[in-house]
Amino acid sequence: MPRRIPYQLQWSDSIQMYTVFLDGKQMDLEPFGERWLAWLETVSSFSFQSRSGANCTVRKEAVQRGGTYWYAYRRSNGRMLKRYLTRTTELTPARLEEVALILNEKQALSGSDLPFATRKHTVSHTQQINEGAHSQPLLLTRLHLPRLPMQYVSRPRLLALLQQGMQGHLTLVSAPAGSGKTMLLAEWAATAHFPVAWLSLDTADNDPARFLAYLLAALVSLDQRIDAVYQPTNAHHPEQALAGVLNDLSRLLEREAVVILDDYHLLTSDAVHQLLRFLLDHLPAYLYLMIGTRVDPPLPLARLRMQRQLSEIRTEDLRFASNEVEALTTTMGLALSHDAIDLLELHTEGWIAGIQLLTLALHGQTDASAFLHTFRGTHRFFLDYLSEEVLAQQTPETQRFLLYTSILAQMTGPLCDAVTGLSNGQTRLAQLLRANLFVSVLDDAEIWYRYHALFAETLRTRLQKLEPDVIPELYLRASRWYERQGHMEEACDYSLLAGDFPRAATLLTELFPQLIEQGYFGQLGHWLDQLPPALIANSPQLSIAMPWMYPFHQGSSDHMEQAFKHMERHMQKHQQSDAASWVEPQSVLTLLHAITAISHNNFSHAFSLIGKALRALTQRETALSQLISRFLQISLSIMYGVSGDLASAEQTLLDLSTLLPTTPFSVVHLAALFLLGELYKAQGQLHRAEALYDYPDKILESHAEIPQMPLLVISYSLMRKAALLYEWNRLDAATSIMQQVQKALPSATLEIIPSSSRPKLLIFGLWAQARIEWAQGSSEAARAFFEMVQSQPEILQEPDEKEQTPINLTALIARLQLLYGQTDEAIRWQRTCGLHFDDVPETLQQGERIFSYLTLARILIAQGRRNPTDKTLSQALTLLEHWRQLAQRLDFQSWLIEIEMLTALTLQAQGHTRQALNTLGAALTLAEPEGYIRLFADEGQPMMHLLAHISPYTTASPAYIQRIQSALPSGYQALLNPPQVSQKLPDPLSGREREVLGLLATGASNQQIADQLVISLNTAKRHVKHILAKLAVPNRLGAVIRARELHLL
Repeated sequence: MPRRIPYQLQWSDSIQMYTVFLDGKQMDLEPFGERWLAWLETVSSFSFQSRSGANCTVRKEAVQRGGTYWYAYRRSNGRMLKRYLTRTTELTPARLEEVALILNEKQALSGSDLPFATRKHTVSHTQQINEGAHSQPLLLTRLHLPRLPMQYVSRPRLLALLQQGMQGHLTLVSAPAGSGKTMLLAEWAATAHFPVAWLSLDTADNDPARFLAYLLAALVSLDQRIDAVYQPTNAHHPEQALAGVLNDLSRLLEREAVVILDDYHLLTSDAVHQLLRFLLDHLPAYLYLMIGTRVDPPLPLARLRMQRQLSEIRTEDLRFASNEVEALTTTMGLALSHDAIDLLELHTEGWIAGIQLLTLALHGQTDASAFLHTFRGTHRFFLDYLSEEVLAQQTPETQRFLLYTSILAQMTGPLCDAVTGLSNGQTRLAQLLRANLFVSVLDDAEIWYRYHALFAETLRTRLQKLEPDVIPELYLRASRWYERQGHMEEACDYSLLAGDFPRAATLLTELFPQLIEQGYFGQLGHWLDQLPPALIANSPQLSIAMPWMYPFHQGSSDHMEQAFKHMERHMQKHQQSDAASWVEPQSVLTLLHAITAISHNNFSHAFSLIGKALRALTQRETALSQLISRFLQISLSIMYGVSGDLASAEQTLLDLSTLLPTTPFSVVHLAALFLLGELYKAQGQLHRAEALYDYPDKILESHAEIPQMPLLVISYSLMRKAALLYEWNRLDAATSIMQQVQKALPSATLEIIPSSSRPKLLIFGLWAQARIEWAQGSSEAARAFFEMVQSQPEILQEPDEKEQTPINLTALIARLQLLYGQTDEAIRWQRTCGLHFDDVPETLQQGERIFSYLTLARILIAQGRRNPTDKTLSQALTLLEHWRQLAQRLDFQSWLIEIEMLTALTLQAQGHTRQALNTLGAALTLAEPEGYIRLFADEGQPMMHLLAHISPYTTASPAYIQRIQSALPSGYQALLNPPQVSQKLPDPLSGREREVLGLLATGASNQQIADQLVISLNTAKRHVKHILAKLAVPNRLGAVIRARELHLL
């Protein structure tokens, strides 16, 4: 039987305060008053009922490390939900209200089971985002639909306009402040019969990572079936993260849904505007966008108007008519004559905020009409006059509360208490709401509030006039409160507003290692820009932070080098007097010099530098020193690798991945595991590599709430996993992984690729998908791949000649051309790639280009098959021998297996079949333990001929050989046992069919064939059908293969 709770704390609507009961009888105790803490020390539990009706049980519990803390409990569907509250001294009504609301939301039905009018207010997905390891949580109040005030006047005419506006994908509500934009959008959203997502914007959203985090949270709330894994923010490619959710919505939405962005005028960042344009250009069919703003956003509005995709509600539409002015003044408790109503409309021009302000002033007038007849002034004078009249009617304590809290963007009781030095801040906010003093509630629990923007501005102007000296101190109080709550970003913002740059620098010093590791470069740069340069230069920590900004904001390595030189000068200046403080900057400089030494193959000097830096950081336990140490160890492992000491490279990465925490998310952790995976793959340990490539999935499952998850890195790891699955011929599983990747890198939407970027990841993704489809007998992805590189050749160019791409993008193209039988095109790459068969690789650093060299070997083999007397086969053997020696020296089994396999194919083409079988047999013996399949199967008919006679030449099992043979694409399978036909077909191809066959060989679709030959689509399909029948093959791939066998191509 549950234990009875004798004490109850609950909100009373009748007396508008909290009360405490003992066994149903009210106690003589004022909650949160002077005796409140003493009472809490004497009790161990009580039940709580919030203002919204949410309830829970509150218990005091001791913990092992000492001390007592309060926890909230609520039973739901047979499970007991638990939530940490706080210490006794910090048990405030705001905290109780917040936690009770969370526990009751967890008990509520899922959004898919609720009516839309209810679902639009749920925040289950954003709660998931907020409850995880992410140390800078999203403020859920910004995703809440604003509540309509009691004095709100409904506007059916404008609601109809908003509904009609959904004929296009964008509705713009643009008008000056105080015109009623937010309330109109909120009323429409509250009455909508389909999902609506709300996002209230603020100036901090000019950081693209922060804006994207909130935007994704809003989009995900539209359909609770959306997987939360595609919510990370990536400072490099934010469009990829947004594309993932848009793809989900496109797939899941079966009826209209709307995203509302309010206060968009606060955003001035070009990067954020670009992200909005991307969203608008790629909205799913059923998704609509509404924007509330004071100024028109930088969008292609003229084009949207012409395309009838834009609906606009502007100042003229929003102005109150006489009947609406009368309705508003009546709800505010003022009965005016028709003459006074007309005058009020005349003075305010239907401006809603002005009507409200002037109506408040009229409450103190005996003759409203006379006052309005004599009232004159512009908006500025009007607001100044009313600020005095409204404030003059309040008590001195209320005036002080209003003025002091006007510096806050958002307010809650404890924050107001900390800023004003007064008490009962939560009660005061509720009183202001009821008194219509331009306060809006931000959540259903009435915990967070904000002032009307113009009212707050008026209050701040008044405060600046009356008490200018107190303003910096108020900002500092807000900063200290946010710091105590763990909201370091807000703490830093308010320190900067206070002009306390040393404090802001101190906060930023603590915060920036986390920002760097988690990708908040935009916000970090925003803060650094506000600090005096001298303060940054003289701070060892901030002097490190500054260079991180240049690659992301300046886009030039020269700027970064200048920053490091600047840091080096200041370090030399201060190091004599304060050497200990400059250990971290010295380590960063050492890392830069070590990287330079590596590029010049001076490994011994690089090792010496890294060792020196690591030793200097050994005794330091700061977050900054730990971050730098991790980067140094990553660099050390790479140096071990390029110098050939792979055992040390592996051990360094193992040590690093073991020591690193798995939460919060660390990009260094992911890099260490990824490098290990690449090392294991090269060594032929595919299953060990797979376990490490699985790590991104585990991150996405356990830390999906981290909005800045670097999808670029995650996607590349997923593609490496897909490559392993492909190698094992698990084609369906590989396809599934690639579909995950496409949510972040939508290969079908090629027009979104910026021409100035180098989308290597997208190209690699398309290439991998094309290989999978080739093995399945399809060529759609290959066509998309070839079309992209032909239409956008600039994406293959390397803008920095110093940068070396490990897998040359053009080699990817050549490899795919070989796979699809386009040998002549691949030969053209051979002639221009700059690689030579007699190049001798000596280090792992050179070995990074093995993919390109083995592509060259395949082209030489293909040329030799055409002309066996040609010297290309001998050149291929020379090339392969050079790489065999390096592979054996590094003990890279994966390289060795592929090199031996290609050597066997070369010997076969030379007519040395027995030698080829011996070589292939050894490769198969090495390959079987790790299950290599497609490496052999992708070589097609020549490999099939060798496998048919391989048994006496290998210790690999017959079952393994059979698995490789079974993996042969259907086009080749048809050729294993071809019908007995002569080179001259019984039913020869017509001239037109030969033309169609030639286009098939290029990967052209039926529609492209029809367009090229100026025939109908049905005629093109008929020609393709006849070709397949005459060649006795099941599909297009088989047709191309058979045609080349018959020398028809």
